[in-house]
Amino acid sequence: MLSAKAADGIGANINVTDFRHILLEFGTASSANMTVKFQGSLSDTAPDFSAAQSVSNHWDYIGVYDLQSGNIIAGDTGIALAAADDFRLLMVNTDGLKWVNAIVSSYVAGSVTVKVRCFND
Repeated sequence: MLSAKAADGIGANINVTDFRHILLEFGTASSANMTVKFQGSLSDTAPDFSAAQSVSNHWDYIGVYDLQSGNIIAGDTGIALAAADDFRLLMVNTDGLKWVNAIVSSYVAGSVTVKVRCFND
């Protein structure tokens, strides 16, 4: 989804229609200072996650579960890093979603990689 992303912007759109479970491996490097949020959509075609939300470009920020703590990370909040690297395993609540992505904002330093694993029971 994101591969050593070191700038503001979105990652690769992932079609999750055929999967029940979506796990994310999240990791940063080089004293990351940025915010990473996750996005989802029900639209038939992938929305432009980098553009404003609208009737014709329908998406929203989505919450993810931190598998270590069991806490949900609110979609509108995301993961904010301030000159410190972080490594997490996350789970996406994909009930009915078709598309998932991630977006980096408030970039100052470092890089982030988010790998995706999709599967069924």
